[in-house]
Amino acid sequence: KYSIQELVEKSLEPLRISMELKEQNVIVNITDVNLLIDLEWTVESLSNIIKNAYEHTPKGGTIEIASLDTPIYTELSIKDNGCGISKKDLPHIFERFYKSEKSSENSIGIGLALAKTIIEKERGYIKVESEVGKGTKFEIKYLK
Repeated sequence: KYSIQELVEKSLEPLRISMELKEQNVIVNITDVNLLIDLEWTVESLSNIIKNAYEHTPKGGTIEIASLDTPIYTELSIKDNGCGISKKDLPHIFERFYKSEKSSENSIGIGLALAKTIIEKERGYIKVESEVGKGTKFEIKYLK
């Protein structure tokens, strides 16, 4: 069992300086709940999702990380006000090696696929909602 607070902090750590340089606002609103996870792999998956938000959110944009704890599941959401994902790309973003037109030059298209695999191996699931020009929201739910 690991604290969701620790998970989020470790996931944000490698991106903090880049986010500051890009003047992005990171809002963390989480309850301190424990999750039954492999911490290092889950940090990898969450970092991939946060990195995706960072890359597609403009200078001065906002990334919000929030949690919700219910008797059935614990939810972690990552929401940005970036460029959004097109309807054409949305069904494919969790496919290995899939790259949208807006992917960074260094992307090889495995980050979100890996994140989904890790989350599902830990009895969780992930979904995404997005609107071009308004942003994207990833929701991760871990069943209890």
